[in-house]
Amino acid sequence: MKKAYDTFCTIEELSCGAILCIIVTLAFATAIGRCIGHPISWTVEVSQFFLSWLAFLGADMALRHGQVLGVDLLTRNFPKKVQAGIKLLTNLLILLVLIIFVKYGIDLCRSNYKRSFQTVGISYSWATASLPFASVFMSVTMMIEILQQVKILLGKEDTV
Repeated sequence: MKKAYDTFCTIEELSCGAILCIIVTLAFATAIGRCIGHPISWTVEVSQFFLSWLAFLGADMALRHGQVLGVDLLTRNFPKKVQAGIKLLTNLLILLVLIIFVKYGIDLCRSNYKRSFQTVGISYSWATASLPFASVFMSVTMMIEILQQVKILLGKEDTV
């Protein structure tokens, strides 16, 4: 199971890198097109589409690597088990919010299926799908974090 999860994480990281390259290429093409007097109108919408996916998939990567903003000014001096308990409570709240994002994100996709990007003609639901899609991935990440905190509280693991 760990190998499958590691493979998924690698695919997610490569996808984010590819999406970022696409966005940069589109922005460069748009700038060149405007400079030579032939603007490319569809690149802005395609960039917005890819940006929504990059933002949410990137949030999962940041969450997985512990790079999410946190304030530990008070808690860093607490005993490890107290830190784990606070982190467990925080992670449970984050998981609850992510589950809400999945539910309402799916509703958002359903409500946007008739709306489309004007120049490329694809449904806006494909862009809004990034929220529930990435929220499911972040929920898996949170569940792994929650299990680690439970192990610490039970004394089966030493590190936070």
